[in-house]
Amino acid sequence: MNNKRESREYSGIPGSPGIAIGQAYVYDSETLWVEERNISPEMAETEKIRLRDALTRVAEDIRELRQKLEAKVGKESASIFDPYIMLLEDPHLIAETDRLVEGGKSAEYAFFRTTRKIVKAYKRTEDEYMRERIGDINDLLRRVYTKLLGKEHITLAGIEQPVIVIAQNLTPSDTANMHSGRIKAFVTDFGGKTSHATILARALKIPAVLGVKTASQEVASGDTVIVDGNRGRVFINPDQGTIERYIGEQEQLEKNRRSLMKLKDTPAVTTDGKHVKLLANIEFPEEAEASLQNGAEGIGLYRSEFHYLMQDRLPSEEEMYTAYREVADIMHPRPVVVRTFDLGGDKVSYIAPPEPEANPYLGWRAIRVSLALRDLFKIQLRAILRASQAGNVGVMFPMISSLEELNETLQMIDEVKRELENDRLPFNPELPVGVMIEVPAAVMIADKLGEKVNFFSIGTNDLIQYSVAVDRANDKIASLFEPLHPGVLRLIGMTVEAAHRQGIPVAVCGEMGGDPVSALLLAGLGVDELSMTPSFIPFIKRFIRSVSMEQAREIASRALECGTAFEVKEIIRNEIQELNI
Repeated sequence: MNNKRESREYSGIPGSPGIAIGQAYVYDSETLWVEERNISPEMAETEKIRLRDALTRVAEDIRELRQKLEAKVGKESASIFDPYIMLLEDPHLIAETDRLVEGGKSAEYAFFRTTRKIVKAYKRTEDEYMRERIGDINDLLRRVYTKLLGKEHITLAGIEQPVIVIAQNLTPSDTANMHSGRIKAFVTDFGGKTSHATILARALKIPAVLGVKTASQEVASGDTVIVDGNRGRVFINPDQGTIERYIGEQEQLEKNRRSLMKLKDTPAVTTDGKHVKLLANIEFPEEAEASLQNGAEGIGLYRSEFHYLMQDRLPSEEEMYTAYREVADIMHPRPVVVRTFDLGGDKVSYIAPPEPEANPYLGWRAIRVSLALRDLFKIQLRAILRASQAGNVGVMFPMISSLEELNETLQMIDEVKRELENDRLPFNPELPVGVMIEVPAAVMIADKLGEKVNFFSIGTNDLIQYSVAVDRANDKIASLFEPLHPGVLRLIGMTVEAAHRQGIPVAVCGEMGGDPVSALLLAGLGVDELSMTPSFIPFIKRFIRSVSMEQAREIASRALECGTAFEVKEIIRNEIQELNI
C-alpha cells in the first residue's frame, strides 16, 4: 500500500458493475507519433513489400485474438474485430499509403500519415461513437508500426500480477487481452457506455468506471485503488477506513450472492402473495445463460442496437433472426422482449450517421431513425417476427412520443406480416407488441397508447432525463439526475394507472429496476415487472420477498406526497430499517 501519496476520489460513469481493490497499473495509451523518414526512389518497392508484410501479420494477430475472444464471450462480441481486419485490407488505404511511399516516404511514416487523415476526420465530428473509434485507429497504427520496426507490441496480456488498469482510453484489443484473474478492473479518462471496451468489460465481468478525465495523469502505478463499478466511483490511496468498508462490502456481496442463489428458482413474491416478475436486460445472446443462472423469469429488454454498433456493416436479417431465436430457445418458455434498435443520442452507428445536432438526445434517435430508414427497419422486423415462431418473443419500440408514431409503426408490422405470409415464412401472428414510456408526452397519452399495445415498459433513464431536463452524462449537473424526484415518481404512477385501466402490464427496464430502494417503491406504485442487469436479480428478489405489498403501497403513497427526493429517501430508509431488510 502506498501511504505517502495523496488520497483522491473521482466520480465517473458506471461502465461495468462490481467492486475491485488493488494496485494501479498506468497503461500508456497516448497517441503514437511516427517521425518522418525519407527514402530514395529505389527503395520504394522494398518499402511496399515491408508494408504489406506488416499488414498481413497484424491481420493474422487480430484474427488469432478474435478466435480467443470468441471462445471467451461468443461470436457476437468477438465480431468487434472485423472492422480492424477490413481496415487493414482496405485497398484505398493501401493505395494512398503506396502513393506516399512512391513520393519518397518510409512505409511506417506513409501509413501514419494515411491513418492520421482518418483520425482527424473522426476528431472533427461531434459524434461520440465515432470519436471513440480514434483509439481503435491508434491501436492499429501502433501494431503495424511495431511490426515494421521489428518490435514487440506491448499489450495488457503481459501483466503477470493482479492490477487495476488506469488509462486514457482502451481499445477492444486491450480489453480482450484482460485476463479475469489479472486485470481486476479498469478506469479510463474517456469513453462511454457505447465504447467497445465497455461492452466487452460487461461481457467479461470486469468492473469499470469511465469518463474520469484526469485519472491517467494523476494516478501512479503502484497506488492503491478502489473501483466501484456499481456507483461510478474511484478511490486513489484511500484511508484504511474506506478500504475496510469496501472489503466488507465485497465480502458481504459475495456472502449475499451465495445465499441468494439458493432462491434462484423461487419467484419474487411478497409476504402477502403478490408476484413481481424479475427479468433481465441483455445486449448479447451469450448473456441469456447468465440470466437463467441468476433466476431471471425472462428477458425484459434485449438491446438490439448492439448488433449495429458492434460492426461496421449492416447485420443481415438472417444474422439477427439467428441471434433472437437463440435467446428465445435458451429462455423458452420464459418471455423475451426485443427492443427495436435505439440508435442516436449517444449510440450512433455508421449505418445512420446524423448531421451534427446541438441536442442529439432531443433529435434524430430511436423510433425516429427507424421510421426514417424504413427498409432497414423492415429487415429487423422480419427477423423479430420470424423468431417469434418460438412462441415467447415480443417486441417493443423506443421513445414513442405520439400516437402517430405508434400507428405508423404498427402499420409497418402489418406490412411485414403480409410479406412473410407471401414468402411462406412462419411467425407468430399474435406477436406481443409494447412501447417504451420514456418521454413525459407519452405518459400524458398513455391511455391512448395502451389501447393499441399489449404492454408498457418504462425506460426510467430517459424518462428522468427528459422530465427533469438533465443530461446525465454532463458532470456539471449530474447531481440533479435524481430517480426519486417526486415528479418522476408521479409520472411512473400515472403510467401504471393508465396501463392497468387498459388491462395491460407495466415493466420498468431502466436502472431504477435494479436498485433495491427504487424497486421497493416501484412495486408499491403497481409496477408488474422489473428488468435489470442479470447479476442484480438475486438482490432485488430478496427485497421483494421481505415485504408485503400492503407495506410497499404505503411507502409509495407517502413518497408521492413528498416535495423533495430527500424526503422520499428518508421515508424509504426509515421503512427499511424498521422492516430489517
